[in-house]
Amino acid sequence: MGQISLFLGTEFSWTHRSDGNLTVHLTQQSFAETLIDSMGLEGAGLSPFLSPYRSGLPIDSVINEAMNPSNRDVLQLAYQSLVGSLNWLAHTTHPDLSTVVSLLAQHQSNPSPGHVDSAQ
Repeated sequence: MGQISLFLGTEFSWTHRSDGNLTVHLTQQSFAETLIDSMGLEGAGLSPFLSPYRSGLPIDSVINEAMNPSNRDVLQLAYQSLVGSLNWLAHTTHPDLSTVVSLLAQHQSNPSPGHVDSAQ
């Protein structure tokens, strides 16, 4: 069968060490880049060294705006997709995202544009 190199958005890099041990490095860089591209944030100048929770955004106190129900349905679907993608990253290779994803997930049934901004 051979060594796996890509599975469910996770890339694997295998190294056979001289002491006989095998090491593996996991990354989801391509998944994260695809997510950034799909959100139109490729030129946003985001730093990979910033913690999302410490970014200064008031994720846990975003005001819920009144919206037309049809507009909210479209926003809700996009928001749930984004939070789901972030949750996938948090549970597989980026546990540093778990706190912020938990805060964002609390608003999946009634998000506002401010929640989407926070998620992005």
